[in-house]
Amino acid sequence: MRITLETVRETLRSALGRDSFVASFITRVDESVHVPTASIGADGRLRYNPEFVKRHVLGDEDLFCLVLHECMHPMFGHFIHGLGELENIAADMVINASISQLFPHPSGEGSLFKKLYDPHGLQGLLRPQSRMGDSRYWNLYNVFYGRSVGKESWLSAGEVIQTLRILTPEVSIPQVLLLGSHGGGAGEKRETNDSPALDTETLGRIAEDLKRGVKRNVNKMAGYSECLYELFLDALKTHLSIKKALLQKFATKQKVDNFRQSVEQPRVSVSPIPLHPSKRDLVLLSAGIVPFHYHNRATGVVTQKQGLAVYLDVSGSVNEHLPHIVGLLHSLKTELRTIFLFSNTVVEVPFQALLRGEINTTYGTDFNCIAESILARGLDKAVILTDGYASLKPELQDDLKRRHIRTFTVLFGGKDECPEFAPLGGVAQLEDITQ
Repeated sequence: MRITLETVRETLRSALGRDSFVASFITRVDESVHVPTASIGADGRLRYNPEFVKRHVLGDEDLFCLVLHECMHPMFGHFIHGLGELENIAADMVINASISQLFPHPSGEGSLFKKLYDPHGLQGLLRPQSRMGDSRYWNLYNVFYGRSVGKESWLSAGEVIQTLRILTPEVSIPQVLLLGSHGGGAGEKRETNDSPALDTETLGRIAEDLKRGVKRNVNKMAGYSECLYELFLDALKTHLSIKKALLQKFATKQKVDNFRQSVEQPRVSVSPIPLHPSKRDLVLLSAGIVPFHYHNRATGVVTQKQGLAVYLDVSGSVNEHLPHIVGLLHSLKTELRTIFLFSNTVVEVPFQALLRGEINTTYGTDFNCIAESILARGLDKAVILTDGYASLKPELQDDLKRRHIRTFTVLFGGKDECPEFAPLGGVAQLEDITQ
C-alpha cells in the first residue's frame, strides 16, 4: 500500500469525523529507512519505513492502526514509569487494545496487530484474539479483552506495569518489535528530531479528537472491557482542558486578569464625503444646507481586559478530584492571575500558587461564603467548580437574584444538579465542558 498525505487524512476523517484535528495536524508524509515502523514529529510530519509498510500495511484498516497508535503515544506519556522494555510493552498493550476495541470498525478489530504479533506469550498481550488460556498472562490479558470484567478487577496504569514486571522476569524479556518511537525499543534507530514533543494545546486538541472519535463508535463497542475504557479516558484527561470560549462568557469587569475581549464601540469620523451621515448632517441636508464636513457614524473594535472570578471547592470531600481539576485549569495559566478557594471561607490566592499545589482550606464546606464574597466584591458573574455537596441560605440566594448576578456552576464527583445556584445560571458536568 502506498501511503500519501491524502490517504492518511481520508482514513482518519472517515473514523474520527470530517473535522478531525488529527487529520489536519499531519502535514506531510515521507518514507524513511531510519525508523523501524513509523513516527510522527511535533511538526506533523509522518515518517514510515517502506519495507515495513510493504509487508504489513495492506489496507486502510492497517493504516488506521499504525497512525492512531502513533497519535496515542503522547496521550499515554504519564503511563510510562521509566524507559524499560516492559514499560514500553505495557503502554503498547493498552494502546493496541484501545484501538482494537474502542475503534473496532476503522481498525478492523486491530488487523495490523494481529499480523505483527504471535497470539501467545508476551506478544499475545499486544493483539486481540490471542490464545492465552494456558499462559501466565491470561488474567492480565482478560482485564483488557475480557467481555465482562467487574470493577474489582480494574487495574491502574501503574498496576499494569507492576503486574507485567512480576509476570516477566527481566532476564527473560524477549525482543519485541514495537510500533513507533519508544526511545530505546528493541533494535530501534531513531532520528534525533523524531520525538514528538507536542505543545499543550496540540495535545489537548488531539485528546478531544480521540474522545469524540470513541463516542462516534460507541454503538460498535459491544463487549469491550470497562477497565480499558477507564484507562483510555484517564490518559486523555491529563491533556484535556476547560473550554476557554465558554468561560469567557462569564468574564467580568469587576476583576482584572488577562482575559481579552474584543467589543465594538461607536465613533464618529469627519470627512467631506457622506459615508454614514449623522442625524445632524441629515437635518442640515433636508434644510438645503450642505455641510462642509460630514460627521460619519462608524464602529471601531477595541480590546478590553477583563477577569474571571473562579471559585474552586477545596473542601475535604473533593481532595481526590483536585489533581485532575488543577490539571484542567492549567491551560488558563497565562490568563488567570488569582483564583478564589472556598471551603467554609473564601481565600483569594495567586493562580500560580494553586498550580504549585498550595491549598488553603478549612475542610468543611458551604455556599454561603461564595454568595457573601460575590456580593462584597460587587461581581456580576462568577464560575463555581464544586462537587455540589453544600448548602446556601435562601436569603443569600434571593440577594444574588435581586442583583441579577449570573453564575456558571461546574459539577464533578458524581452529583448532577445544584439547586442552590441553578436559578442563577447554567449547571454543567466537568467532562462536558472539557476539550
